[in-house]
Amino acid sequence: MSEGGARPTATLAALRGLLPSLTEAEAAVARAILKDPAASAKAPIDELAKAAGVSTATVVRMARTLGFEGFRDFRMALIADVSRGPNPVMRDVQPGDSAMEIARKVFTADIDAIASTLELLDERAFELAVTLLAGAQRIEAYGIGSSAPVAVDAYYRLLRLGLRVGVVTDSHMQAVSASLLTSEDVALVFSHTGRTTETLTTTRIAREAGAKVVAVTSFLDSPLSGQVDALLVVATAESAYRVEAMASRIAHLSIV
Repeated sequence: MSEGGARPTATLAALRGLLPSLTEAEAAVARAILKDPAASAKAPIDELAKAAGVSTATVVRMARTLGFEGFRDFRMALIADVSRGPNPVMRDVQPGDSAMEIARKVFTADIDAIASTLELLDERAFELAVTLLAGAQRIEAYGIGSSAPVAVDAYYRLLRLGLRVGVVTDSHMQAVSASLLTSEDVALVFSHTGRTTETLTTTRIAREAGAKVVAVTSFLDSPLSGQVDALLVVATAESAYRVEAMASRIAHLSIV
């Protein structure tokens, strides 16, 4: 996940971002930790393994997948994460919540997504993204579904800077647009999951045309991550009531 084996600075955010790409056994460990981070931070490795229904070796492998040397390093980082306060993911909306209680939970999830994204953000990837965008002959911003408004926002802000930029939110038109890019251009791709078929197709076409690709997504290891020059990952802190990944979208806008 991290270059040179560097530890993720936002452990819970990194764990959520990597969850879809973990093996079934490693994902069981991740879900057990995310269910109760505070208790997991205190639990010995054998207790954590038992709670997840896996072996202690699987817990160690999961920690190494996240970029840690072993369980001890992972546990120390998890303790540091937990000490910063309760995890908003655990504070899901309940049927008996008042309107104001719901508002507090939504805003807290948004605040957590932005704060965790700042910790998770890869500085070198971010600097590279800025360099590529600033030096591009033309920028094309792509996003479909819930990512479309973010792409439009990026278009507006880059246009105000005086850059040559366009935006395409129709998947068929994206393929046409991407095919017309050159080696002097940059495709700026937004995708929450990094797995949308149309987005992956557009990215592939842009690369085949010789363009550089900057992508903003919510998952550390996805099919999109292997197709880009600069990958910017935001923290995922979604709760069951947030089916449209709204907190992550706000973090995407903050990247913009």
